[in-house]
Amino acid sequence: MKLQTQVLIDADLESVWRAFNNSDNISRWQTNLKSFTHKSGEPGQPGAVSELLYDENGRDVLLTETITERRDPNFLAGTYESNWGTTVIVNHFEKTGDRQTRWISYSRHTFKGIMRFLAIFMRKTMCKRLDDDMQRFKFFVESQAVT
Repeated sequence: MKLQTQVLIDADLESVWRAFNNSDNISRWQTNLKSFTHKSGEPGQPGAVSELLYDENGRDVLLTETITERRDPNFLAGTYESNWGTTVIVNHFEKTGDRQTRWISYSRHTFKGIMRFLAIFMRKTMCKRLDDDMQRFKFFVESQAVT
């Protein structure tokens, strides 16, 4: 399943990238994140591996993140593996004005087992979750720019 979501953020590209690139900020916009643990490699750089633990409606879901490509301050890609499948996420940031940045997130989800069937019914929910996360990130960055 392929998804694409985008948001226009009222902040300059450098501020957006700095906020996105800081792993301490993830829980501010991914509200179901319980923990982020760096495992190996240089954090945020290609080859780096981290574990992200999420609360999915009372069930713990562990994702193993591997950064695959990075081009500061415009591009970050990675793979996320879990018991449910593998997701490839590409985040692209582009300057759209003096103090505006467009964040476009592309994702490709490949599911395992029963999730291959259930995913058909989850598309709308997944799109909403991604959009909600991006809107929280937008709010976080814009509120930081004001203070």
